[in-house]
Amino acid sequence: MTEFDVVLRGYDRLAVDSLVQAVDAAGDDQDQIDAAIRKTGRLPVVLRGYHSAQVDAWLARRRAGDSSVGPEPGTPAVELSVVLRGYRPTETDALLATVAAALEGSDPIRRAEALRAITEVQLPVGFRGYDRSQIDAYLRQAAQALRAS
Repeated sequence: MTEFDVVLRGYDRLAVDSLVQAVDAAGDDQDQIDAAIRKTGRLPVVLRGYHSAQVDAWLARRRAGDSSVGPEPGTPAVELSVVLRGYRPTETDALLATVAAALEGSDPIRRAEALRAITEVQLPVGFRGYDRSQIDAYLRQAAQALRAS
């Protein structure tokens, strides 16, 4: 089953689910996959939908003949919303930069340090900051990716 993160502005979930079902039904027949993608056309963007970068990456992989499911492995998506009471951006951006560098590289020490930073972090909350649930979900997903490798 293909799963994508739900974000504030993303592709319509029903349209994406229908496309995924059509592509999966095509199996490994690249002509049928391409036809299903062309038939769907441009995916509509809605207020709460699937993360567009994840869906686009999945479509690109399917067009290239890669049948792996879900978002790009090891690359948690993060689309940051600013809310009235959220994590302060300065500290959060620093942590996210550390995590992103560890995920992109293969240095085991850097990955261990990023994992430690995730587990020990206590991000300060400010009047206007990043949505805490989005950051927490991203950090859980990043920690899983760091543990997996």
